[in-house]
Amino acid sequence: MYLIGYLSALSCRAGESVDVMIGSSVSDVSVDVVRLIHGDDNPLGPGFIYQPVDQIAVQQVHASEQQTPIGSWAVSQKAIHLPSASSLQLSLSVWPTLPPAQGLQGIVSLPGLDLLLALDSESRLVFSCEGQTLLTTPPVPLRQWRHIALELSAEKSWISLNDNDELPLYFTGPGREAAGSSEVLIAAISVKKHGEQHFPEGVYNGKIARPLLAVDGQPLASWAFENAMSTQSVADISGNGCDLKLVNAPTRAMTGPDWRNDVHDWKQEPSQYDAIHFHDDDLADACWPVTTSVTLPESLPSGAYAVRLRANGLNDDYIPLVIRPPLGKPSGARIAMVMATYTYIAYANEHLTEGDFEQGSEIPVETGNWEDLVALHQEWGKSHYDLHNDGSGVAYSSSLRPIPNMRPDYRFWGFHAPRRFSADLYMVWFLTQRDEPFDVITEHDLHAESASVLKNYQTVITGSHPEYYSAPMLDAFEQHVKDGGGLMYLGGDGFYWVTTPFDGLPHLLEVRKSEGLRHWDAEPGERYHASTGELGGIWRSRGRSAHRLFGVGMGAHGWDNKAPGYRRSERSYQPDAAWVFAGIEEQVVGDFGLIMNGTSGDEIDRADVHYGTPADAIILATSEPHSEWYVPVPEDVTTVSNQLNARYNRNVRSDMVLVEHSGGGAVFSVGSIIFTGALPVNNGDNNIARLLENIIHNFTARQKQ
Repeated sequence: MYLIGYLSALSCRAGESVDVMIGSSVSDVSVDVVRLIHGDDNPLGPGFIYQPVDQIAVQQVHASEQQTPIGSWAVSQKAIHLPSASSLQLSLSVWPTLPPAQGLQGIVSLPGLDLLLALDSESRLVFSCEGQTLLTTPPVPLRQWRHIALELSAEKSWISLNDNDELPLYFTGPGREAAGSSEVLIAAISVKKHGEQHFPEGVYNGKIARPLLAVDGQPLASWAFENAMSTQSVADISGNGCDLKLVNAPTRAMTGPDWRNDVHDWKQEPSQYDAIHFHDDDLADACWPVTTSVTLPESLPSGAYAVRLRANGLNDDYIPLVIRPPLGKPSGARIAMVMATYTYIAYANEHLTEGDFEQGSEIPVETGNWEDLVALHQEWGKSHYDLHNDGSGVAYSSSLRPIPNMRPDYRFWGFHAPRRFSADLYMVWFLTQRDEPFDVITEHDLHAESASVLKNYQTVITGSHPEYYSAPMLDAFEQHVKDGGGLMYLGGDGFYWVTTPFDGLPHLLEVRKSEGLRHWDAEPGERYHASTGELGGIWRSRGRSAHRLFGVGMGAHGWDNKAPGYRRSERSYQPDAAWVFAGIEEQVVGDFGLIMNGTSGDEIDRADVHYGTPADAIILATSEPHSEWYVPVPEDVTTVSNQLNARYNRNVRSDMVLVEHSGGGAVFSVGSIIFTGALPVNNGDNNIARLLENIIHNFTARQKQ
């Protein structure tokens, strides 16, 4: 039993429309729109708060349970034709990673001719015609390249196998005349169509390179997978116009059979990257049919909203939607909050609690309804924190699918409190309660409009966990500060992973992990992104550590029952910094909060001049000592020791930093994911709320150049 949906976009401008895709176990569903204010239902806070949007009428729609076509494959955009009394030749290279538990995985299929080259459960190649097996080879080794040459004529069939280091092995079988036309499927046996959805069967796990089809020695179709790397199509280089469409975004920029370990950037020699990695659990678009559309009135103020779904007997679903001012009609607000949508998508439907994850904390893992729903619906895809079924890392993550852990009432399994989107609503509540005029934008907007999106705002506020960032997004922040703007980094583990979208596919984000705090490693030679061609990994290794702009950068992480607060530094009492703490008498601030009872916790950042913290940065406060459950990030560990944790290592801390710039711009950073969880305590009457109020008023009173 479930009720869930997703939208065609993460943000819209007032006056635009958004499509709503709904899956429901109950047919009658009501759809309306609410403005989100606060998501945490902790009784020590204000509770779940939203405002109905009366300008948008409630819709009554018919919904049904939805199926999701998962797994990547490719299909030719036109058919090939095989004349009578001819021989068919097929050649390609394969690097299989996971045989099917039973049945077959398709490598190349010509369904119109009923021809199939596949991999069976014992990792053997099987060639069949009209359902009858003509040839079977011995097992093909996993994670090794094998070149396959195959021919079929009326007289006989044969397959040769070799790996470039040994003589080819030949296998012969009976012939069969095959004549007619067929589309070409790669990495699937067949595809069934239901409405506008296409469901692949027998999806292959592994790499494929250099597929070529010929008849009587004349090419019918040939595809060079190293071409147009950032697209979801591959041109036919035979000249016959039989181009391939890639479905569900198989991973590109993969090393091929001739990769020599002397090139690591695919742009330098693309021919060494002529492979595509297909997975049976890839998902770029759930392709659910549109249930309804919602038109947003131009009069709707910018903010964090949700399309709400309700049905008898089921929990309500609140699908997040950011609404921006109408195009060309700025609201006049001088404050903008940037919702961390890149990070929301990176974590979308993460499955960390389903494997052998070791928490390393004194808090037991206890999943909630949203994680349980994700576990039940594996077809809704994975996150950048997961492995594919074949053990490779998930490099692509999409927003066009149900994402249960991106909800206003989501509580993170690690500490049973909000994280990411639900935690970012703390700041929405604070600005609303303080009656501060503000607009809301997304990181997707920041990337797409990096040159202009911040120009009307004096103070820009990040989310609590802006971990995944693109170069244009960092450029936009740097320019904002250079122009005299104020920037408030109110989180931790920020600006860490190099993250890029595909042109024309803003819903699809790419990450290649191989260093830093990670759950998988890219294969050797596969660290460069297919989408943009740039080096992946962490921004620090690209010479663009968060320390340079924000004064702090990711340094440690941990979870426990009591997170510490921050102790003011002696430097914070000097006149150029004391205004930050105006009206605050305590030496320690934030020793309370709705997340782990404090403000410095989860993933935390520190100042470090070695990595770029400006020499004139003012360290306003530093976290009180953490417990032994907090440890440094891997990139900070050069020598293994049993004294790396916070009990012995003072580098395991978070710093509160102010960086003033000569042009009037300024940056304020707190270095902790859970910091804003203190804002609602005592209904906002606390020293953290006062501190942020001081910063906002000071920054917003300034004037950009």
